[in-house]
Amino acid sequence: MRKALIIIIILLLTACNLSTYQAPTPLTAANTVTSIPLPPVEGPDPSYQVAAFYYPWYGNPATDYKWIHWDDGGFQPPQDIPSDYFPALGAYSSNDPAVVAQHMAWLRQAGVGVIVLSWWGRGCREEKPVPLILQMAQHYGIKVTFHIEPYDGRSASGLVGDIEYLYEWYGSDPAFFHSTATSRYNPGNQPKPMFFVWNIGFADNNSSPVGAEYWQAAMDAIHALPQGGLIIANTQEGGWITGGHFDGLYNYATLQLDESGVFSWAASLPPDALYIPSVIPGFSAVRIGYPSTDFVPRLDGVTYADQWNAALGTAVEPAMVSITSFNEWHEGSIIEPLAVGVDDGHGHSYADFESLPPDGYLTLTRQWVDTFLGSTWPQTSRMRIQVTTTSDWTTLNIASGGKWLRPELVSASSGIDFAGMELGDRLALLQPLANAEGGLQVEMTWDLLLSGLDPAGELVLNIERGSIGETTITLFNYLGNTPVSIEKFYWNGISGERNSRLVSIPASSLIAPVP
Repeated sequence: MRKALIIIIILLLTACNLSTYQAPTPLTAANTVTSIPLPPVEGPDPSYQVAAFYYPWYGNPATDYKWIHWDDGGFQPPQDIPSDYFPALGAYSSNDPAVVAQHMAWLRQAGVGVIVLSWWGRGCREEKPVPLILQMAQHYGIKVTFHIEPYDGRSASGLVGDIEYLYEWYGSDPAFFHSTATSRYNPGNQPKPMFFVWNIGFADNNSSPVGAEYWQAAMDAIHALPQGGLIIANTQEGGWITGGHFDGLYNYATLQLDESGVFSWAASLPPDALYIPSVIPGFSAVRIGYPSTDFVPRLDGVTYADQWNAALGTAVEPAMVSITSFNEWHEGSIIEPLAVGVDDGHGHSYADFESLPPDGYLTLTRQWVDTFLGSTWPQTSRMRIQVTTTSDWTTLNIASGGKWLRPELVSASSGIDFAGMELGDRLALLQPLANAEGGLQVEMTWDLLLSGLDPAGELVLNIERGSIGETTITLFNYLGNTPVSIEKFYWNGISGERNSRLVSIPASSLIAPVP
């Protein structure tokens, strides 16, 4: 979650002069891993199904000859920093090998197997630590990928070049993250890189809003590269998958679960898209001037638990869970250990993790990683629904016996007013009243997944329609590779104010037999 004030600061600090650009030099045989004392490599392997957003943008005079990012907004480090919390490592440098090594040891302790580096374009300051991070990550069993930010000049065609550049410089590094996950646009299970793209509704921070189609050709070009690529977009609208040809979605930060539909957007994703929810331990950015509505208290880990439970409780299995964040100190979303009892030198005392110890979120994260990896999700059955009507409006929803997930529009007549989802769980088909009065027949067809079916029970659907014309609902199952019609309901009657009708079919007709 990046607010305008911080975006402006970051852009000023990270502005690149591409005319003098030099790519980072890979670490040489003078191996940093063997040249300094390192925390031990301990504990079980981390999970590559869990990622944390990681910010390599900090600097201090001891390592970088000046303060970087710690003095944003006029603060005066080393004690006075733009954060509601203070790091256990102090106002550190992302280029300090000892700091990076400790970070990787902590990430391993937390069970986090992938870090997603904030990246602001070729040659920007955030790229300088990348070779060091890769080397330390490999030592601790951590993998590394990139969070492509909306840097000045980012574009759809430029994004293709960015991906090619990142492949060229880092793709062969053993710590560079590859995933065998599959999607509609990457159906093969060969290892391929995965990238996250922030603020996808804009080409860059200075552009007008763009739609999903703006990115489609670029996504197709990335998928066609020899290495392929999984591109995960920052939006909660499932239509960006089909419109933009993205492989999956992530939310980065959902602050108020009770006001934002929680993670219900998972159910809007097509069946072959990657659901990658992002969870926060809390959000606290008072010292840098964020509005009070953005403050999310940690509540001794309760907020973190609520976020994890919501992310895992959608009946859609996450391809990965992303944590926001390991070390975004400005926004106070960190799981990195903090210092306790520190003040800024001017009378302000920094917050702590309440009753939790300074490294408490590492422990909580490991527990949630284990919970995630040990979770099971309900079996689903694929179903097709076709609505054919001469009415001005028809809606359809499940009354009982199951829940549908991940609906995808297969086809719809031209010239209609609307064929889509209402209220997140109701299919609706609307056509102009004049056309309905003229007897025009229209149709829409959806594929979706059903969960929670009882093999001995029934799936009950509620159909509502206007008082004009007639409606036919045809249901298909996917017990084979193609949809097969199993039931058809015809209705031209009128019943009550809502003009609704309940219809049911045996759930067993939708469930493939166990071999």
